[in-house]
Order: sequence, then structure tokens, then C-alpha cells
Amino acid sequence: MQNEPNECLDLWSREHYKSTIITFALTIQDILSNPEITVGLFSHTRPMAKAFLKQIKNEFENNGLLKELYSDVLYSDPKRQSPQWSDDGGLIVKRKGNPKESTIEAWGVVDGQPTSKHFELLVYDDVISRENVGNIEQIQNTTEAVKLSLNLGKKGGKRRMIGTRYAMGDTYNTFIEEKIFKPRVYAATEDGKPDGKPVFLSQEELAKKRRDLGIYLFGSQMLQNPTADSSQGFDVENLRYYEQIKPDDFNLYLIIDPATAKKKDNDYSVFTLIGLGADNNYYLVYALRDRLNLKERTKKLFELKKRFPNIKDIGYEEYGMLSDIDHIKEIQEYENYRFEIKKIHGNLHKNDRIKKLVPPMETHRFFVPNNLYYVDNDDKQQDFIKQLKDELRTFPHSSHDDILDNMSRIMHVQESKESLLCWKPEFPEIARNVAPDSDEEDFSVFDKYQ
Repeated sequence: MQNEPNECLDLWSREHYKSTIITFALTIQDILSNPEITVGLFSHTRPMAKAFLKQIKNEFENNGLLKELYSDVLYSDPKRQSPQWSDDGGLIVKRKGNPKESTIEAWGVVDGQPTSKHFELLVYDDVISRENVGNIEQIQNTTEAVKLSLNLGKKGGKRRMIGTRYAMGDTYNTFIEEKIFKPRVYAATEDGKPDGKPVFLSQEELAKKRRDLGIYLFGSQMLQNPTADSSQGFDVENLRYYEQIKPDDFNLYLIIDPATAKKKDNDYSVFTLIGLGADNNYYLVYALRDRLNLKERTKKLFELKKRFPNIKDIGYEEYGMLSDIDHIKEIQEYENYRFEIKKIHGNLHKNDRIKKLVPPMETHRFFVPNNLYYVDNDDKQQDFIKQLKDELRTFPHSSHDDILDNMSRIMHVQESKESLLCWKPEFPEIARNVAPDSDEEDFSVFDKYQ
């Protein structure tokens, strides 16, 4: 830390003393070495930051040897002698200057950042937590808040960040990709693998962590690798790409998974148009993910039906269909343009449903364009393929999995047709047309599903 104390993002395993060494000890050393310094200590919320400040405050109050050795910096009775000594106002040590900032202050990045203050040193510790990586909006809000707080530094000032990973696409990931901080990563094992040799904890302690946290949290918290558990997920490299296709060459299936309300914190509505080819491959022909209200969803549905008249089936997620179908029928009557919509349902858990996409992708049977651009409701250009890859990389712990959930429905469509050919009793139209104990077989039902 003393060789390179600043401009780094230190991602260390839990219980490996990163806060003790960096936020606590190194900050104290900085103040003792330069009592004119001003330090802004930031966490996700202010109470979290004040907990770190309180530890430093207690050390300055109760460490008699430290006060004796650094009597030119520390007050013997700071509560009485210091011009400012509180969790809210910060701590002021003996100094010659009179800046408006205390020697060290504690603030939150998302609740009540200070105004008109600029610190020579910005220290960030735990600016993200498990509670604020639940969806992409929470992550984006935190990332924007931290970036905004960077303006609270001084020209020529320094900064350092300490944390632990929670999700693949979290704020720390953004800062690494954008090279805002230099990453310095220390996993709990020497090779960063779950079964590797422990660096600091005993083998028994690490094994207990793995049992208690579970595979994913162990990968994130102890190995600093949210994708350490990749056995259940996807490999983006398995996607295959096409340059040009003719949609008329495929059986096209339009799959719609609507969000029920146009709210910022709600899931997206997702439309995918997938073609099943004679080569037994899947082709993503068209797609979008956007926050659409009922009228906007219906308008997009009609646009796609008219644009791709050879759509074989339109599948609508069951619960979304309940809220949308009356309006869709009303527009069909008004425009004198009618088509059937089929309800898509299923008893599988969502993650289990999504995993059905793994086999066709692993066998390189899922083809997508290199890019698939669209303009969302905020007039921003989006690339659906980039969004798809983000979900593939982070599954089964994605902030959003709307795209994968939608695309997995194509497996339901295919399985339904296979079930018809297998005379499954859950399809009453089969039972009516074919009597299992009859010598005659009525194949007319197949014409309906040809």
C-alpha cells in the first residue's frame, strides 16, 4: 500500500483487512504525516462512512502512545480542545491552515453528498452493497453518484477506493473498464479458484465460507470474481453470427414478454423474432428491449406483424397477455386486421427455463447479427446484441434477465409442437381427434400445426 497508495481500486476478499489497512491505518498515517491534509471518506450511505470515521475518532481519543508521539498533531483531549470533533461535523487535528473542510469528514455517495467542499484525499470504502446491485438502475444510480462525488476532490488531489465485488456489472466493473482506477485484486486463494490454496484464511475457514455463502457469493466476495460459478451459465463465445438472412426462409415466431407498467424501476418489455431454419438452427431476426406502455406495446406488435407477414405464431407471456389482450382485440377490430395470439405459460422456474437455451448455444446452433440497433423511448440508440451478451455473461445472477427469459420461450414453442407429435394427454385437441385404442388414426390435427 505504501508503494502505491493512491489511484487504485483495491478489491480484496472479505476479512482480509483491507479496511483496517487502507481506510483506517493508512488514513491515520496520512494525517499524522501531513496534518494540513483534508480527507473525504465516502461509503454508499453516510451512516456506513461514519462507522469508519468513528473508528479513527476512537483511536485519536484513546491511543495514549499515539498522542504522546504526535503531540504536534493530536490533541490530548480532542473533545474539549479541537474546534470540531464529531461524527457529523468531522474531526480537526492541530493544523496551521483554516480550510472550511475538517481534517476528515464522512459522507455517503447516494444520500447527502456535501456541497462546496473539496478534499485533498478522497477515500472510498464499500460504495456498493448487496442491496444496491439488484437491478441495472440501482447500479447505474450508484455509478453516477460515485462519479459525481469525484468532483469533490481538489486539483492535484489523490483518491483511493476499497471494496468487494457483488455482481458482474457492478460499479467497480465500470471503473475498471473505463480505467478510472487501477484494479488491484486479491482473491482468497493463490490461483483465484474455488479449490485453490488459501492466501490468508485457513483451509477450514475458507471451506466454511464456501458452505455459508454459497457458490456465487463465495465467488464474488472471496474470489472477487462474480463469474467464478460458470458451470450453470453461458459462454458468449458459443454465439454464432450471420451476415445476411432472408426472413421468408424461416418459420418465424414472435415472442413478447411485456412489462406491466411503464415505470423506471420496472422490468423491460422484450420483443424477439426468432426464425427456425431447415438447418435446425435458431436465428434472431429482430429484437428490442424497452420500457413500453400498453399502447406502445400494441403499436409495436402491429408494426412487426405487418412487416413480417409470414410470422407463424405470436406468443405472449401469460400474465402480460391478461392485461393487454382486450386492448389488442380492440385495435384489431378498429383496423380490420386480425391475427391469433397464443398464451405462453410454463411451470418451470425462470432460471430453469432460461437454462434450456444452453444446449442449442453450446452446440453453436443459435445465430445472431453482429449488431442489432434500435432507438429506445428515451431516444437513445441501443444495441440488443450487447444487451444480450451482458445477460449471458452474468447469468444466473444478472441484474436483468428479461432478454434471456424471453428468448427461452422459443424452446416452449418447439417443445409444444413436439408434444403434439408424441400424443401428450395435456393437449385435449389430440385426445378428441385420436383414440389410442382405435385402429384408425386421424392425422388431420397435424394440418393445424404444420
